[in-house]
Amino acid sequence: MKYLDKLKCEGKMDLYAYTKVCFNGEIPDFLEKYLTLSMFQTLEGKGQFCGVDNTKLFNPRCKYNRLDHSINCAGIIWRLTKNKKRTICALCHDLSTLSFAHTIDFLLKDALNQNSAEALIDIRKILENSQKFQEYLEQDGVGLEDILYSENDSLIDIERPNLCVDRLEGIIHTNYIWLNICNIDEVSKIINDLAICKNGQDKEEIGFKTLEASKLFFKMMLSYAYVLQSKEDKFSMQFIADLLEIAIKDGVLKLEDLYILKEEEIVTLLKENYSIWQEFTSLDKVESSDSKPDRYFVMVDAKKRYAIPLVKAGDKDLRISDIDTECNSKLQEFMGFREKKHMFSDKIKMLVRRGKC
Repeated sequence: MKYLDKLKCEGKMDLYAYTKVCFNGEIPDFLEKYLTLSMFQTLEGKGQFCGVDNTKLFNPRCKYNRLDHSINCAGIIWRLTKNKKRTICALCHDLSTLSFAHTIDFLLKDALNQNSAEALIDIRKILENSQKFQEYLEQDGVGLEDILYSENDSLIDIERPNLCVDRLEGIIHTNYIWLNICNIDEVSKIINDLAICKNGQDKEEIGFKTLEASKLFFKMMLSYAYVLQSKEDKFSMQFIADLLEIAIKDGVLKLEDLYILKEEEIVTLLKENYSIWQEFTSLDKVESSDSKPDRYFVMVDAKKRYAIPLVKAGDKDLRISDIDTECNSKLQEFMGFREKKHMFSDKIKMLVRRGKC
């Protein structure tokens, strides 16, 4: 069954409408064949929100997984370029993602950079072991090396504060699906206004045709940036990371299980072995203070995720922060933002090894 038909059958109409906007219509046939491969089915078992959606801290519009994200990234690249190679690269950009995604960077003590987890997976080996994947690439005139080095394509991967499709789609779905604070018309306004710009390094970069749409996107970007720096998000990710570390030490999980198993399978193991998981899933509030609490607490700095989009201004492509004083002021305010030192919850007292809680 085709992806959009599947969303319809499952009643996921909000996600159906969003994907249609990303592709500006139907998913092209050449892309559908890749979705049948096991490597993409694996992505379907990995949530997009790093496990935080297991709590009651947020009210997502619907479930959203890494496959959904990858497909919608591909859709945006397809509507911008109509280039098969770049579209397939966008579809493949997250194939090395583990369950709980960037929470595993917290587990690996890399919360500030958040690039250690994906390095655990030998993506070349996975792709080379799939004869069908290589056959499909050959049919579409794409080389394996193009996929392995897709970070060389600045529309797919580029350093902050520049805007690539991974960052763009992450910001949009965070607002539309996870935070549930914008509607499909606003999403359409943003995506319909996208353009390929040239940045100061003479690289292609996703930007906007109009200041109006770029300001709407900038507002969404700030919502995204702040929530990923919030006590709710950092506490939840560090808690899951700490519990996973305990589960690995206890032999409940192996590190490689974080790639092999679906998130829901790992959640089942945590639920069966650690009663504190139930307390975590009932979490609806996180506190913070400068003084050390008398219970389990989190004290962590996390990577600041943000973007400063380019806007077409006559014959130039300029950063919105350079042409709009309000946006620049709000950006500086965010860059100076920091949560209080200790983050905790009254519902979670201690985190201990199996058999001791």
